[in-house]
Amino acid sequence: MSLSDTIHGAIEDDWSAFELAEEPLGESASLLVVSGELDIATAPDLRDRMTAAIARGATGLVVDLHSVTFMDSVAMAAILHARTQLGEGGRLAVVLGADSYTQLVFEIAGLPRCLDLFETRDEAVHHISG
Repeated sequence: MSLSDTIHGAIEDDWSAFELAEEPLGESASLLVVSGELDIATAPDLRDRMTAAIARGATGLVVDLHSVTFMDSVAMAAILHARTQLGEGGRLAVVLGADSYTQLVFEIAGLPRCLDLFETRDEAVHHISG
């Protein structure tokens, strides 16, 4: 087996396909569930979905990143942009797995000071509902 075969095999096995699903949470909120890699290539899809939900009148967003395997600064910027778009009256809740890669990224960036982070989807939904 050559070195390039080893590299290609590792990339194919480690690569996580990006998936984004959206579902309504009542009349004024949306749940966005993201899995796989959230980076410069895929973050615009998340940003567009969040922007569209807000344009439709959503005042609450839950972004579930529990199954995200990689995240870069473009993805963080998209989430912060949505928080800004929601304004003072809106609520944004982010779901991160306990001791996960995404939780580490958020902590290093200092985002727990400016975003509402939760370990479970139920906690996040309750936060935007109340």
